[in-house]
Amino acid sequence: MNDPRSESELDALFASARERRPDTSAVEFAFETRLMARLRSARSVESIWAKVSWRMIPVFAACVMALAIWHARVIADTDEAEQVAYMENPQALDSLTYLN
Repeated sequence: MNDPRSESELDALFASARERRPDTSAVEFAFETRLMARLRSARSVESIWAKVSWRMIPVFAACVMALAIWHARVIADTDEAEQVAYMENPQALDSLTYLN
């Protein structure tokens, strides 16, 4: 199966392939420009929603911060209202505590 003559021929073919250097100057010319053009064409296919959503991230972050501040104030007001209710009528809240 392993013929020594075919292995030597194969080695000779590999050696001649290593000696032969292909001319890659045409491929190297303006490689970056062609690559960037291809990336731009692939990026322009994106949907408009993808572009808009990435540009709206600061607005979304501001909305989240505003909601967090509003939530903190609502919780503080609720705690304050609960304390006032307890001060005005402590027996009602005690009976509610026993039900839990």
